[in-house]
Amino acid sequence: MELKATEHSYYCNDGNYYSSNSLSVYETWDDFKSSWLNANLKIDHDYNHCFRYDIKPLFDYELDKDHDDRFSLHLYMMLQRKGNFVPVTVKEITEDDMPEIEKYLSDCWEYMKGQWKEFSDENIQN
Repeated sequence: MELKATEHSYYCNDGNYYSSNSLSVYETWDDFKSSWLNANLKIDHDYNHCFRYDIKPLFDYELDKDHDDRFSLHLYMMLQRKGNFVPVTVKEITEDDMPEIEKYLSDCWEYMKGQWKEFSDENIQN
């Protein structure tokens, strides 16, 4: 997985219509990991599932433009047991973070495929 901006067909809101303080912001990937993931980079998807991610160019407010070589990570979590949508922003990610980010997102993807296994031709193990 390369460190570059994602190209998704539509955006996901960084806010929750029902809660004005739902956005969780972390400075770094390590900060996010320490709050959400266990030592194996795992999360309990039944409680806190990331259903979408975006990598966006880091916006420089002083220069009023995007950085070409710096990026932020946006994760969109559904706390399934509570029915609560929580957008998460990691302000800056680096190339060194990408192997762990890919591992985490791959785990999210496998969980998602398991939730839609009736539509999938793959043999999915959950």
